[in-house]
Amino acid sequence: TKMCDADNHVVREAACQAVAELASKIGTHPTQSASLAPYVPALLQSLLMCFHDESWPVRDEAALACGTFCRSYPEECRPELDVLFERWVEQLTDQIWSVREDAGVALG
Repeated sequence: TKMCDADNHVVREAACQAVAELASKIGTHPTQSASLAPYVPALLQSLLMCFHDESWPVRDEAALACGTFCRSYPEECRPELDVLFERWVEQLTDQIWSVREDAGVALG
């Protein structure tokens, strides 16, 4: 989660991708998903911080990663759904088309 706040935007983007990969691979695994569940709130907080990043690829990856977490860990994400929904809706008006598109994917 520290890398989501790194000085380099490429590192922040890669951190968001790595967190999304955790959710998609471990979160959907029938026997391993419970091992990541206690860390979901902290990982979501790191991703939420990236929604307002100055670098659009970081914002883009944060939206997708949060969507992946919500699909893999719906109960653990429930407390943050209002904030997530607000952030995704904000991204629907981003000047970068892929950020808008991926916000829609995350909402979908």
